[in-house]
Amino acid sequence: MKVAVYCPVKNEFPNIDAWYQSCQDADYICALDTGSTDGTVEKLRSLEKVRVTEVLILPWRFDDAFNMAMYTVPGDADVCIRLDLDERLQPGWRDALESDWRPGTTRLRYPYVWNWNPDGTPGRQWFGDRIHSRTNYRWIGPTHEYLMCRGKETLSWTTKLRIHQYPASKNKSGDLSLLQEFVREYPHDSRAMAYLGREYIYQRDFKNASMTYRKFLDMESNPVERCQALMYLAESEPKNAYDWLEKAQKELPDHREPLVKMAEHFYQNKQWEKCLEYVQQALKITAHPMTYICLDDAWSWKPHDLAAIALWNLEKYDQALYHGKEAAKLNPKDPRLQKNLEFYQNPPTA
Repeated sequence: MKVAVYCPVKNEFPNIDAWYQSCQDADYICALDTGSTDGTVEKLRSLEKVRVTEVLILPWRFDDAFNMAMYTVPGDADVCIRLDLDERLQPGWRDALESDWRPGTTRLRYPYVWNWNPDGTPGRQWFGDRIHSRTNYRWIGPTHEYLMCRGKETLSWTTKLRIHQYPASKNKSGDLSLLQEFVREYPHDSRAMAYLGREYIYQRDFKNASMTYRKFLDMESNPVERCQALMYLAESEPKNAYDWLEKAQKELPDHREPLVKMAEHFYQNKQWEKCLEYVQQALKITAHPMTYICLDDAWSWKPHDLAAIALWNLEKYDQALYHGKEAAKLNPKDPRLQKNLEFYQNPPTA
């Protein structure tokens, strides 16, 4: 089996050493530079195995960049791994890949950590999908691009190969126009429509977010996308928040997110018993479903924070203290949680 790592790069000098260290067991490492000015090209060329191609992509599209990077992979490669410069293959990845890439596999799903909690544990994580066969795949979409398989796709799964991301702040100011372009090109693509709706949320354009997500709900989609859309509709239409969140919960009853959002809804309205009811339901879900809509705070400190506040207002001070301690432990850098803990430690006397 021959394995290739590929990616486009631009001004990634600080990331190169750690990235290269993580993937140097690949047979081919292919980097497509799209205009670096910080010494990235020279640094990459100095590394054994790294093949550097330079190209200028105008107008910019992410799918063009990733497709061009993939096209530089030699034709005798069996497996391709898209590994961005802020991502790291974890030790032992090559053995895991060769073990779990079963005959007939065209794409491998693997645990992917997108960010990190304040206590250093994995934050948002899901099963990634960027390890694929050399043939029959191409990237689709000006931004939030995805892999399309032109032939029959056969998935395999592993828990032994892991990729961790260490994200830095990135300029995403062009996402809205690129997503609008995506939807114009693929008007029946529910995923593109969902990402456009989310971008309107980020822009605080709730009118367009609501219109876009309502269009999305009329399209064929999967429960994960629908659940996320329903939660964002609750944000863009606060008067209908309860109804949207109730529908979101029914879409994915094994996810904490709709329950935590519902608890936040009742927290904002100071309905403490309802807030506690939903946050307790969330805390009973302990098996992480590993989908991309799972929020790091919902699986960490936030349910305990909401529980503590609700319990304090219900005059259940001992239980409030317990959850306050849990929240502060899981997010030790948040001064509000530390201050709340001091408050819970001094309940009113009878």
